[in-house]
Amino acid sequence: MKRSLQQGVLFSGLLICAPTHSAELSVFAGLGVSARPIYSGSNHTAVGPLLKAGVNLHSENWGLFGLSTDGLIWGLTPDSPFSVSLLLTQDEARKEVFNYPFSGRKNRDLQGMGNLSAALMAGTDLRYQQENWTLWLRLLTATEKQRYGGEAPGRSLIVTSGAETELWRWQSAALSVGADISWANSGYQQRHYGVTAQQAQRTGFAVYSPSSGLQQGGLYAEVIWHFDKNLAAGLTSRAQYLFDEAGSSPLVNSRMQYTLSSLIQYTF
Repeated sequence: MKRSLQQGVLFSGLLICAPTHSAELSVFAGLGVSARPIYSGSNHTAVGPLLKAGVNLHSENWGLFGLSTDGLIWGLTPDSPFSVSLLLTQDEARKEVFNYPFSGRKNRDLQGMGNLSAALMAGTDLRYQQENWTLWLRLLTATEKQRYGGEAPGRSLIVTSGAETELWRWQSAALSVGADISWANSGYQQRHYGVTAQQAQRTGFAVYSPSSGLQQGGLYAEVIWHFDKNLAAGLTSRAQYLFDEAGSSPLVNSRMQYTLSSLIQYTF
């Protein structure tokens, strides 16, 4: 069964189990554009479309159920500042030959590495939230092992913690800034930054087997405008640095990674 179908079946089951009284359903859709590295560690940037869509069900007794292009979430929303959510999301796939959107150009920096398929990740998100700031911790682990480069490293595991605060608000606009840092196990590091003996034979890269450690640290800023209760637009910029063994990978051409994205979203 395809993962998208699995997610849809699971979410449908959650909706059936959740009581419909005292529940609020909302649907959102967004369209934008983003400029980001073609893969983690690349010094080449691609501009492409950004699509966001999803449905949320807020229940007084069962919390938040959400299905979106980011994955699945079930979050409990108590009266206290603490909250916990269960997540089902995806670790992105990577093509060995990257096709630039809106053009016929190709990037072959990773040719011979083989295509890296997407991995289904499950985990939890813990948050402590006050009026103008939030602290959070997220743990995600792969639901199964995957073979890549002729080997089968252990299941990926990544732990990310961060903080975000609202610096400025004026009428319908707000500016927020945040920072985060990630630790990853050897399975995750090997998946994204490792080179197996089989891959080394097909490429000019040396064999590389990174161990567990800090993976990245990032800073970001976001401006959001609310035109009315349904329509909003946002602009987000992010800079991150690849630490230690992730940054030392022969696949990495630049430890510094920059992303810029804009999105306009309507909530029904």
